[in-house]
This record gives sequence, structure tokens and C-alpha cells, in this order.
Amino acid sequence: MTRRPSTRPPSDHWPVPPLVFEPGPADGPVLVSVVYRVGPGNRSAFTDCMDHVARSRRRTGALTWGLYQDGNDPERFIENYLVASWSEHLAQHHGRLTATDRRYEERARRLLVKGTAPEVTHAFDAAAGAVVPETEETADAMNTSG
Repeated sequence: MTRRPSTRPPSDHWPVPPLVFEPGPADGPVLVSVVYRVGPGNRSAFTDCMDHVARSRRRTGALTWGLYQDGNDPERFIENYLVASWSEHLAQHHGRLTATDRRYEERARRLLVKGTAPEVTHAFDAAAGAVVPETEETADAMNTSG
């Protein structure tokens, strides 16, 4: 997909993803999942804000995007989007997001349940073979998370 260069300055506001290994630039696709907790009075406004976030995700490289509400926990919303590779996702982090994108994300976050923050995970295509190497560090991480 060819993108037109933006005349807007990038907003480098996403933190570096904390992973237990260093993915290669071509590793992917990458499924990014973000879990939000949204109270009953804010759900409609939240989904409206997330429409703008969806456009941002697609414009900055997401191949697919979806927002889901947990059927067992109505406060729990899950945003999923797929990016072609790790380098594409890092480009989202460090060069494609604008201040406008940041404002829409901040508006959505203001609607979250007080004291909560989005939980972000990055998953790699396991059908193509294991991307995360089995090392002592990843074994330790798995033992502490379970």
C-alpha cells in the first residue's frame, strides 16, 4: 500500500512495546490488542470516539480493525488491529501518528473507568512458526505470568 507523505508533524506518543524478545523487522503479521474498561454511562461516547481511532489505525498501516464488547463483562472493550509486520507497527509508533490522532485517543481514554488504563498486547502469527524464541528469559516470563 502506498501512502502519501503527511505534511503534519508526527506525534511520537506511544511507548516502546515491552516484549520478551526483539522481533525482526519482517516478523508478522502483528495482532495488536488493546483492552479498555468503560463504564455504563460512557459506552456510546466511547464507541463514537473509537470510530476516529479506527480511521487513524487504518491510515497509519492497520490492515484490519475491530472493536468488540465482551459478552461476559460489558465494561470490557477489546480493540484489535492487524499490521503486516513489526517494522510497520514501529512506523506507527514513531512516525505516522499525528497530534490529531493523539487527541482522539486521549478523548477515548477520558471515558475509561477511573483508575484503569488500556492494556496492550502484541501477538505474532504462530501459524508461520514460533516467532518468540524459547530462552530462559521467555520461560521465566511465562512462569511469572501464569
